[in-house]
Amino acid sequence: MQITSFLFILVCACIILISHTCAYQDENMENTHPSDLIQLKELQDEVIIGDKITLTGQIDRSLFGTQPSDVIILITAPSGSHADTFMLAKPTSNGTFRYNQIADVGGDWGFEALYTGIYSEKVSVLAVPGNEPKKTALTLSGWPTFPKTGDYVTFKGRLTDSEGKGIPHKEILYRLASSPVGCLGGCAFGGMLEWREAGSVTTDLSGEYSFSLPVVESGTVQIEAVFSGDEGYSATSSRVLKITVYE
Repeated sequence: MQITSFLFILVCACIILISHTCAYQDENMENTHPSDLIQLKELQDEVIIGDKITLTGQIDRSLFGTQPSDVIILITAPSGSHADTFMLAKPTSNGTFRYNQIADVGGDWGFEALYTGIYSEKVSVLAVPGNEPKKTALTLSGWPTFPKTGDYVTFKGRLTDSEGKGIPHKEILYRLASSPVGCLGGCAFGGMLEWREAGSVTTDLSGEYSFSLPVVESGTVQIEAVFSGDEGYSATSSRVLKITVYE
């Protein structure tokens, strides 16, 4: 009987101790806002369309040991953007991290950092049109230079801004010089030249693009690439490339 009473008292004491411990932990969690553990800041609250949005952050040391793992950057982009919904940022050994995002369209951009289930406060950056569109340059090359009928020619190039930086997610049109009758994929021609659009591709994250066309006739084929421009970047075209086709 005494043993039973002793066990009952011991169980009650344990329950009380656990209840007080949980209450203490809950109180501490309420007093520790997630933003105190994961900090995220923007260098500028407004950028010009086409420029980089730069974010910096800090992870509290209590969340990692000797080396922090990647931070997830959650992105809320304006309509029409090609930005991903989340990306990864690599922190340094002391928990600081940095992330850059090209503002490919105008509007409000939102960012949050997520680490071990804890979110930072959301930061916002507004992308606005500049006074003048940025100047651009477009390159174009093709291989092989002297293909034969039935071969495929691979063309590639890069769209860059005035600083030489690649411009991602932009549509590049390519067009061919053909005879008045026209043909598919490239052709020989004589007399007056007529240009026609043959297709389009989109630049990748580095501003690069590529496409291939079949060679259907012998002769000389001319081709050029064109970027039509938008609110952030000026229109531009590549050099005219001449491909000599043999039988």
